[in-house]
Amino acid sequence: MPFQLSAEKLVYGGDALGHHQGRTVLVPRALPGERLEVEEVRTAKGVVHARPLRVVAPAPERVNPPCPFFGRCGGCHYQHFAAENQVVAKREILRETLRRIGKIGWNSEIHVHASHPWNYRNQAQFKIARKAGSEVSLGFFEAESHNLCPIDACMIISPKLNEIFSELRKPEYAAQLAGCSEIEVLADGRDERAMITVHGDLNAERAASLARDFLMQLPGVISVACEVGHHWRVAGAPAFEYRVGEFTYRVSPTSFFQASRFLLPSLAEAVAAETKGQLALDLFAGVGLLTLPLARRFGEVVAVEAHVPAARDLVANAESHSLGNVHVAAESAFDFLRRFARAGPDLVVIDPPRAGVGARTLRFIAALRPRRIHYVSCHPPTLARDLSFLVAQGFELSSIELFDFFPQTFHIESLAKLTSG
Repeated sequence: MPFQLSAEKLVYGGDALGHHQGRTVLVPRALPGERLEVEEVRTAKGVVHARPLRVVAPAPERVNPPCPFFGRCGGCHYQHFAAENQVVAKREILRETLRRIGKIGWNSEIHVHASHPWNYRNQAQFKIARKAGSEVSLGFFEAESHNLCPIDACMIISPKLNEIFSELRKPEYAAQLAGCSEIEVLADGRDERAMITVHGDLNAERAASLARDFLMQLPGVISVACEVGHHWRVAGAPAFEYRVGEFTYRVSPTSFFQASRFLLPSLAEAVAAETKGQLALDLFAGVGLLTLPLARRFGEVVAVEAHVPAARDLVANAESHSLGNVHVAAESAFDFLRRFARAGPDLVVIDPPRAGVGARTLRFIAALRPRRIHYVSCHPPTLARDLSFLVAQGFELSSIELFDFFPQTFHIESLAKLTSG
């Protein structure tokens, strides 16, 4: 049964929060101050999740979404909201999340690094679905679903990715895409060259044929990796190179690399800013995006990365820049820290996945008593949880910065800096 409610505020996750008959209601594609007609979709943990049917009284900040797939495709959440207003809302969402989950009342400035609002993604995962017969559709998943939303172009991915996607949608590629479930494409910082990673059920012969066709026919593609059983077959360039500032990074097909191309130099600079000393630890280091800049400022940098291919890339990246002061530990942060006995490092950098650091690893970090901790987060709730622990251990939160890596979405990248009390 449809009902009306007033949206009160935006919360992390892209929804607006309101109340109806004493119950909390979350509704997507709504703005604070709006009156909406909605219908209940489900209730989870006492919270009603609703679908918007009609905006009865729109907020003055509402704009017309420029993408025809907005509202069905699950990639974007805020296209009905101007980009300059999105970053203001995200700043307050970050502040409230720290207060609600971490009990951290941060009333000082949160400096915002804004990105260009369109064509910023240098990486995309195109999902593939087969229709009746041999017809193949490409696109992204619908919101909160594994149903495919076919699209013809995406406004937040780079021009090179859109160019490749447009080619892949042509009928002549239907046969090559049979057995593929996802095609991941990474473009370089200049948006000229690309690496493709193909996921699916392919045998060695089909993988070789597909890779050969992609290298010959897709514009700018220099490397293709295909999943064959539990192994990867790479054709073309054995690895991909991505330049950020003064550093060039080797990125192997399964290694993680940031998916937003405009703010990477700003993030790397902010993490390393005003730091120097004898020893820095870079935990969850990936291919070394932050390790290499740190190596210019510290006598020694120990970079810890559990994913073996990324750790290999990290070693190669340090060697290619003649950074002999970088030492790589190819293991989890927990396993490394439980054996690491050098107390008082000048800096510990933490850049974990969405799950955050975790209590056991945080205890080891706190026990080292580093002079500074720089925490890069892609998930405010786990950031709030982990900062709460560190503050309770005597570390003082000195600054917070927000990097709007992903405009039009609810995602928030942030940098929190702490000093030893």
